[in-house]
Amino acid sequence: MAQKNLSKYVFMVDTTGYSGNGNEGGNELVTTCKNGDTIVWNVSSLDPAEQVSIHNFDGTAITSGMINPAPYPQYDSTVWGGRVNAKGSNVQYTITLLLAGNTLLTFDPFIVASNPQ
Repeated sequence: MAQKNLSKYVFMVDTTGYSGNGNEGGNELVTTCKNGDTIVWNVSSLDPAEQVSIHNFDGTAITSGMINPAPYPQYDSTVWGGRVNAKGSNVQYTITLLLAGNTLLTFDPFIVASNPQ
């Protein structure tokens, strides 16, 4: 049964390789990237009996068009991706997870995107 304890379900890391990333392992990850990069979100549970999927995205990075995440249909809402469309510093967005088919939990990481040189 899904618990309403977000830290039990979220461990965020990125693989961008850029310096300046912050808060790895928590739910306030700062992903540093370049305008034009693609970000992919993949969720899974350590307990195979608990189902988890991405319900939706919202927040400034989404409403401004900085990034437009979409689900990868072949992964049943556990993998989403989106292209970074603009530069910005510490632009926040929210991810809402659906746990056990009935519990919604939201967290809000950040994107730092610069223009390619």
